[in-house]
Order: sequence, then structure tokens, then C-alpha cells
Amino acid sequence: MNGSTHRSRLHRRLAGWGALLAVVALAHSAQAEPQAIDLLFQGGTVVTVDAERRVIPDGAVAVDKGRIVAVGVNTELKTRFAPRQIVDARDTIVMPGLVNAHTHAPMVLLRGMADDLKLKEWLEGHIFPAEKAGVTAEFVSVGTRLAALEMLLSGTTTFADMYYFEEQVAEAAREAGMRCVAGETLIEFPAPDNASVAEALAYGARFLKRFAGDRLVTAAVAPHSSTWSALRRGGRLAPWQTDSRRRY
Repeated sequence: MNGSTHRSRLHRRLAGWGALLAVVALAHSAQAEPQAIDLLFQGGTVVTVDAERRVIPDGAVAVDKGRIVAVGVNTELKTRFAPRQIVDARDTIVMPGLVNAHTHAPMVLLRGMADDLKLKEWLEGHIFPAEKAGVTAEFVSVGTRLAALEMLLSGTTTFADMYYFEEQVAEAAREAGMRCVAGETLIEFPAPDNASVAEALAYGARFLKRFAGDRLVTAAVAPHSSTWSALRRGGRLAPWQTDSRRRY
């Protein structure tokens, strides 16, 4: 083998090694590149509620496209992700949202009315007359917005409601980004939104159809002290109701 052939082979080998090193460096660079996400909550005490019930003192939660993509130690997640927005969560608790399982959300506007009375006297002597005189679709819309604000400030992100004009409750919940099981009241005397059981059932059918499959709202019919007849008639609307277990 002459000198020129040896040098030619050496050059080819060096070129090959150079190309391989370039590929390895590129792969390493791609691996190390932080993943772009929408939001990163940093530095809070993260209560995971996972199978191990972990509590992470200096934790972080990564969110992208409306979904949690990672939960872990702050120092680790800061290097893994490149968030478009950072929330400084120091001195706070970051945890799954609370669920309020029994609300009449618009009634925040009646707060303080006729306190410290027995239920029957409170309802029949004060609340029912006040609702008959003043509850409208606008009342329900405004009241639910206030209730949603108060619930969110307390960490509540889901609520189960029963009231009148529940379409307005559902709209306000959706506007606030809250999950809601919205129960349209089925009651056997004239109510603020429907004068009869037949009207309430017709309203309920429209309501259930409108929100069937909604991402945040599960529409329902909510009987109040109803007879078996009214319960059976309300039950016929059940096929319109979606399976809420997959979302709550």
C-alpha cells in the first residue's frame, strides 16, 4: 500500500467519524431541547392526590393545551419545559380543584335573607315568595357569575347545582371555565321559569339536548319533593343525559 492510498483511506475514516459525531451531537441537542408548553406553575407545595399521595414541597405543574402534562419537582420541570407563561406559586398550595356537591348558585343574591329560621318557615314564608317576585333569567345569570367567582377563589372548580333557569347557570359555568352538573328544577307548583310540570319537562328536554356532550356542563333534571308521577315523567328524559362519570 503506497502512502497516497493510506492517506485517502484515513481521510475517509476521519470523514465518517466526523459525520457520526455530528449525528450524535445533533441527537443530544434535540434530546436536551426543552419541550414548549403553555404554562408552568413553579415553586408551590404540590398536593398530587396520586396513588402514593405525594406532597412535593418545591413542586411544579406543567400544562399544555388545557391538560396537565407533568407533575414533579420544580428544578426538574424547569429544565424539561419551555413555558410560554410562568406562574410563581411560591407560598401557595397547588392541588386538584375542589368539588361543591350541593349548590343553588344564584341564591348568593339572597344571602342573609331571613336567617336563623326553621327550614319550612324560611322556605315557605320568605324564600319562595322572594323567588316568585324576583327570580328571572338575568337574576340567575348574575347570581351564578358571582357564585362562580367565589367558588374559584376558594379553589372549587366543579359544582352540582339545582335551581331555576338552569340554562343560565350552565352558560355562566362554561364562561367561567368550571365544570357543572346543572339540574333544572322539577317542582309541582308554579316556579319562576315554568308554571307547570309539563312546562318544566319541556324546558328540561330542550336543556338536555342543548348541552348533550358538552365538555364542561352535564345537564340534568332535578326533582324537588316530587310525586311518583312527576318522577316517572322526568325519568323519561334520561336518554338525553350523558354519562358524567367519564369526566368527573
